[in-house]
Amino acid sequence: MRILPFGAASRAAVLLYAAAQFVVLTVVAMLLYPGGAKFDHHSDRYSFFQNFFSDLGATKTYSGRSNIPSHVVFIVAAVSVGLALILFAPTWKTVVAGRGRGQRLGIVAQILTVVAGLGFIGIAATPWDLVLDAHNAFVQLAFGFLLGYVLCLTVLQVRNKWPRSFVVLNAVYLVVLAAYVALLFAGPDLDTKGGLEFQVAAQKIIVYASIVMLGVQAYGVRRQAKRSPEAGMPLRSPVTTSP
Repeated sequence: MRILPFGAASRAAVLLYAAAQFVVLTVVAMLLYPGGAKFDHHSDRYSFFQNFFSDLGATKTYSGRSNIPSHVVFIVAAVSVGLALILFAPTWKTVVAGRGRGQRLGIVAQILTVVAGLGFIGIAATPWDLVLDAHNAFVQLAFGFLLGYVLCLTVLQVRNKWPRSFVVLNAVYLVVLAAYVALLFAGPDLDTKGGLEFQVAAQKIIVYASIVMLGVQAYGVRRQAKRSPEAGMPLRSPVTTSP
């Protein structure tokens, strides 16, 4: 029996845990946020439609109040996902492609995943209220490379006959993510309340959609790694019988 690359299932489990943890910790960070938005400096809580995720990672709020508790929780959430992506990166090649088709594309997917992971870590390390340009650059890096990764992963899964549900999920996500990447570069003006609320709502959708997508893909890889001794074979391998 061929042994799977070390830790494939464990790496997938780490990404699953990081994805779930991100959802929980960002909700906690929202509850800890003391209030303050661009068009409402005196609010006393996090506004779902006026505060970006990045506001959770700021050192101070718009009203000048300290935001350290929310800031720390946000850093843990974003860095956990970034590190999990980097740790999980090799499995796109070893498990999804395996010895099947798309080895080179698997390497490309691995590189894109690592860069996207570094982008998430960079987002956490650059509070927007201190280094706005660097923070925005890391946001574009993370989601831009995530888009490239999903494109590669989708082709890999089609070539290696993975279940259709994974491919369909990727296709839907690609449409949403491509629209958001375009929004990052040419979206509504943030200097108007309507433009701000539109971009804030769009960000919430794509961030949580990204986390769900990564969690589902990690689940698929983990199940594959545990069920089949051959990396890269479809989850439902054809059954053959002796003549």
